[in-house]
Amino acid sequence: MAILKQGSIGVFTGKIGALVIVKWKDKYVGKSKPKSTSKKATVLLDTQQSKFRIAGKFLRMVKSVVPFSFQKVPKNMTAMNYAMLYNLKHSIKGAYPDFALDFAQVKLSEPADYTTEIDNGFNVSGTASGKKIKISWEEDELPESDGTKPTDRAYSFIYHPGKKTFINPLPPQRSELGIEINLPSAFLGKVHLWIFFASEDYKFVSQTRYMGEFSVL
Repeated sequence: MAILKQGSIGVFTGKIGALVIVKWKDKYVGKSKPKSTSKKATVLLDTQQSKFRIAGKFLRMVKSVVPFSFQKVPKNMTAMNYAMLYNLKHSIKGAYPDFALDFAQVKLSEPADYTTEIDNGFNVSGTASGKKIKISWEEDELPESDGTKPTDRAYSFIYHPGKKTFINPLPPQRSELGIEINLPSAFLGKVHLWIFFASEDYKFVSQTRYMGEFSVL
């Protein structure tokens, strides 16, 4: 803080650049402009970081499929970055600081456009019995001209929100009409299930289908 003497400009209080001039005990003093602090800015930063941690930890567990399952990727962006961008925007619910995944809105795949999109299963259903989850579907009635083939692979994902971990079994062919997954004891409780199909050469992919919440006993 500096004490200022009154000069030819007369009495002056206010700001000059980073200097603030105020009257203090019958004297005019100059001091540095205080650094601005914004609680709103801090909350906004914490909000973004919290959402990023939730989406990032979730997607890192399925990072092996993201490079081919997300095809609609803008230029100068990786598939993982696009998957993060989408799920940050659509798949996080709640208010600061209590954010959580909106499981029904999670996306694990996206075709580039209609020319690379294949069917995501015909009459797909899921059931849980004990520690087993069974997913089944029927023969696809669409013509093969749309890229859908019996050799497509069914990628399923079972997530335990309490343990924050995934099981991603080896994908069967579409022609096998289903898969039965034996879960470990660590997966007892509520789990969430998603599925999508991809061609063997990874050039075609379906949209993600959220199968719902299941109880593992």
